[in-house]
Amino acid sequence: MTLEPLLRQLGAGSSIDLRPRQWSIYASETRRVSLGVKDREIGNAHAPYSITEGCGARYLFVWNDGRVSRGNFERRQLEDDPAEALVAARAAAYDDPDAAQVLGPATFPDVELHDAAAAEIAGGDARMLGARLDWLRERIDAWGSATWSGSFGAAETTARLITSAGLETGGCGTTFGWHVTLDGEIGDGHGARGPESTARFEARMDRLIETRKALAETAAPPAGGIHPLILHPDVVERLVLGTLLHNLDGATVEHGEGRFRREQFGGPEPVLRQDMTLRLDPLQPLRSGSYRFSVEGLPADRCTFIESGRLVRPLLDLKYARRLGMAPTPIPYDSDVLHLEGSTPRPLAETCAVAGRSVLILSVLGLHTQDRGSGDFSLSAPQALVVDAEGFAGSLRATFSGNLFELLQDDATRFVAFEGEHTPGLLVHCRLDPK
Repeated sequence: MTLEPLLRQLGAGSSIDLRPRQWSIYASETRRVSLGVKDREIGNAHAPYSITEGCGARYLFVWNDGRVSRGNFERRQLEDDPAEALVAARAAAYDDPDAAQVLGPATFPDVELHDAAAAEIAGGDARMLGARLDWLRERIDAWGSATWSGSFGAAETTARLITSAGLETGGCGTTFGWHVTLDGEIGDGHGARGPESTARFEARMDRLIETRKALAETAAPPAGGIHPLILHPDVVERLVLGTLLHNLDGATVEHGEGRFRREQFGGPEPVLRQDMTLRLDPLQPLRSGSYRFSVEGLPADRCTFIESGRLVRPLLDLKYARRLGMAPTPIPYDSDVLHLEGSTPRPLAETCAVAGRSVLILSVLGLHTQDRGSGDFSLSAPQALVVDAEGFAGSLRATFSGNLFELLQDDATRFVAFEGEHTPGLLVHCRLDPK
């Protein structure tokens, strides 16, 4: 991929009207390899081994009349039809003065984003995928699962960011991920800049198999009412982190559509329990959410959004930073660079020994229907397990409901450590209604 035809056109458009006053181009080119499993069959017609390549660019143009255009260009537009692409972008211009910002040169941190093993897979070397799939097939067959499906993939991406203000940087990174579902009931996976060790991969799959075995047994459901519930880290990421990030988002704050108001940031009033902190660290090596520079050209950096229960700063891109009169912040591209911290997490067995017989919520349905601004929720839990100090005691299906912000201020809420998980689980007390 080359940006040179577009860059020449930006400097010598067919008319002054097609020469942006300011511009920013973020281009990327990716080679991706994937291999799937469908109903126990590896690489069949529904999940073939595939190698794909693609490229494109995101653009921001600020025209001479102050209007802006934002969008994406495909390879054909970049390399063969840059003049036509500019005409189309100009036709879609609109008024948004706060978005008309193009950054100049900056110092970007060194962050490890490229993994040699992932690059080899993305280049077509399928030996690691084959070895892991062979182990999976033998392990699952030995257990006796009726069926299983999954996907494995790796990619290598080269990115370049260039602006009219003199910023030019780039780099190369990798990604690797997999996900396996057993009997169409429960699944797990891993995503990062490179593959985890074989020991960690096998341990994660063994935990998934044990969870599936436990779900096959039915527990006597408790009566409806307030119960101790343990939210699995997957649920914490979707419900808790998802709700907090929605309310921290600059657009939500500026439009007054969420829980938090502009004047609360930097103030003394806690919005969560006073031992709770939410921070971002995108400088960690080989994390899925790690990066060096954002699409807008902001350097990656560590950032605290909530500290000791108090709001520190909202999540801001350039546009909403200007609107709110605050500095822009780094971006949480994935949950593995977000840190929700509080009381020292206790292992699951220890938590159950203290809390007594509890219900472990493994997955939820209905998040898209919830009122994230108020924190009220009522969710279906299609996979849940009764747990005690001895371990899993059978499955149940239920709905659970409450108010998330009240739970995050409750003295009885506790952090729970789950083996192999970055995000902690949470022990909460709220209403459970078995189905």
